[in-house]
Amino acid sequence: MAINLGHITQGKDTNFFQKVTINSAAFKSNCDIYINIRGTCSFTMINEGLGTIEYSFNGSTLHGDMIPGTPTEALFFDNRVVSKIWFRTAAGPNIVRIEAWARS
Repeated sequence: MAINLGHITQGKDTNFFQKVTINSAAFKSNCDIYINIRGTCSFTMINEGLGTIEYSFNGSTLHGDMIPGTPTEALFFDNRVVSKIWFRTAAGPNIVRIEAWARS
């Protein structure tokens, strides 16, 4: 017998999920992603497109890239404080998938 408990409406949601289409060849003035989780979290970034996506944690410095078909296509960051991420791509529209969750 299944019990329907309804939606959980108490407590703070400490998870984040978003897919973003990246069109810009330069880091924009505003970040592409804002992860609103206080403290440290773990998060993944997956390039779901066909072109290389570059990322920055401060909007000006290149911190890495995600190249399809290579180990950097999907990245995992553990125990990191992060709130803003900028993306750019020179290969036309690409999609990046971001998932984050708080560390307990």
